[in-house]
Amino acid sequence: MSLLTICQNAAAYVPLAAPTTIIGNSDSTAAFLLQCAQRAGKRVSRVPQFGWIAQQVEHLFETVSLDPLTGTIANSGAGGVAVITGLSSTASITALTFGASGTGIPLNAVVASVDSATQVTLNMAATATGSGVAVTFSQFAYAVPADFAGVIDNSLWDRSRYWQMRGPYSPQEWQRVKSSILTQATIQRRVRFEYIAGSQYMLIQPIPTDDGSLLVYEYVSTYWCKSSGGVGRVQWAADTDVGIVDEYLIELDLGWRLLRRQGMDYSEEREEFERELDKLVARDGGAAPLSLAQGRGDMWLGGYANVPEGSFPST
Repeated sequence: MSLLTICQNAAAYVPLAAPTTIIGNSDSTAAFLLQCAQRAGKRVSRVPQFGWIAQQVEHLFETVSLDPLTGTIANSGAGGVAVITGLSSTASITALTFGASGTGIPLNAVVASVDSATQVTLNMAATATGSGVAVTFSQFAYAVPADFAGVIDNSLWDRSRYWQMRGPYSPQEWQRVKSSILTQATIQRRVRFEYIAGSQYMLIQPIPTDDGSLLVYEYVSTYWCKSSGGVGRVQWAADTDVGIVDEYLIELDLGWRLLRRQGMDYSEEREEFERELDKLVARDGGAAPLSLAQGRGDMWLGGYANVPEGSFPST
C-alpha cells in the first residue's frame, strides 16, 4: 500500500471523505490524515528494541592509515601543544577524526586542526621535538550512516582479524582504556559512539594504524518508509511512498488515531492494533528453538571456547 491508499482506507473506515491526494493538499481532511499517518508510522517503527528486521542494516567500512610523513615537531601551539610542520601534504588528514603516532608523540594524540597544506596542530604536547620525525596519521573516528538510529549490540566485528570488537563503551570505560595502562593493549579494538562537531561517529581505540582492514556492524535504520523508487525516508513525502515497516499496522494505528481525534470511541480499534502489533513483534525475524535439556553452549568460539576467535594458528 502507498501513503494515499493507507489514508483512503482509514478515512473510509471512520468514515471521512477520502481525499484524492495527500501530500501538498491544502484540504483540512488531507492535512489531518497526513499528520496522523506521520505519527502512526513513527510510532510503529519504534516498537522493537533493535528495530524491525526490515530496519536492520549491515554497515561495512575500511580503516584508513596513511603512509608515514616526515616533518618537524615543535611545542609552539596555543597552550604548548605540538605543531608539526614541513609535511609533504595534509590533503588526506581531517581534524578531530585523525590521530598521530611517532617518536615524541603521546598515545591517543588527535589532530586538533589542519593549518595548511604542510602543517597540523595536535591536541597534546610532544615529549620530544625536532626535525626529520616520521609521523603516521590514522583515522580513529568514522562517520555513521545517514540513517543511523543506533547500533545493534554484539554486532561489531573486525573481519580482517576474525575478532569481535569490544563495546560500545561507557564514558567511564572509555577513559579507563584510553588513559590507563590498558591503552597499551592492542589485541582487540574498542569502540565508542560520540558526537564530533555535531555529527555522530564511531570511535576506535587504540587508534588503528593498519590501512584497509575491514570492520562491520549492524544498526537500526531511521527509515520506516520509502519512495516508489526505493529511496529511504524518515517520514511520508509523496502520495506514492510505501512502508518499510508493516503497512497494515500503520493503517490500524492510523484508524484508531482518527477515531480519537473525532471524539469517537476507539477502544476496540486500538486493542485490535495492539494485538496485531504484539503478534508481528513476536514473529518478526523468527526465533531460535528453545531446548528443555541442559545446553552445552558454543563449543567452538566465544564464552565456552576451545578454539580462539582469531589469529590462528599463529599468535
